[in-house]
Amino acid sequence: MELDYRVIGSRIQARRKQKKITQEKMAEALNLSVGFISQIERGVTKLSLDSMAAIAQYLDCSISSIVDDTNQKDINYFQTDFNALYESLNYDDQRLFYYMLEIYVKNKGKKEF
Repeated sequence: MELDYRVIGSRIQARRKQKKITQEKMAEALNLSVGFISQIERGVTKLSLDSMAAIAQYLDCSISSIVDDTNQKDINYFQTDFNALYESLNYDDQRLFYYMLEIYVKNKGKKEF
């Protein structure tokens, strides 16, 4: 199973921000560097199971909530995250995003696009 660490990192970042915790505060509490936290959140680095467990415990969530549906071989692995992002937008932003996506889909592959 090949995990998408960008999705894992974005989930960690979203949870951290939801709890209004800075990268600095999280790094200090977990005895990690701020740079390492940043790399995790950007999906640049893989993290050990021990680090993932410590992060999940610190953020008061389960490891499964961070890792579930991140298998790159599953074509729908990011659907849950996409839906959550879309639903987090207010109505006007949802409409704007919809129209932008509609224009993109209609024009993808065209040279002038």
